[in-house]
Amino acid sequence: MSDDLEIKFLGDLQRLSLKAGDKFVLQTENHLTSAMHERIQTIWAKFAGPEVKLLVLDGGLRLGAISVDG
Repeated sequence: MSDDLEIKFLGDLQRLSLKAGDKFVLQTENHLTSAMHERIQTIWAKFAGPEVKLLVLDGGLRLGAISVDG
């Protein structure tokens, strides 16, 4: 079992069909200030709408998930 969540990277976007409930992860190796994080969220909300959530991970953080079968 892997503790890394596989993220499908989109590459160069030309067209993207977004639906309410979609979630996206933006990763950067750089550290972001609070102001930069807020700006990214503001731009994303204008682009995708408030129903499509964006998680921003900076400083090289990676998101993982562990699933417990039960």
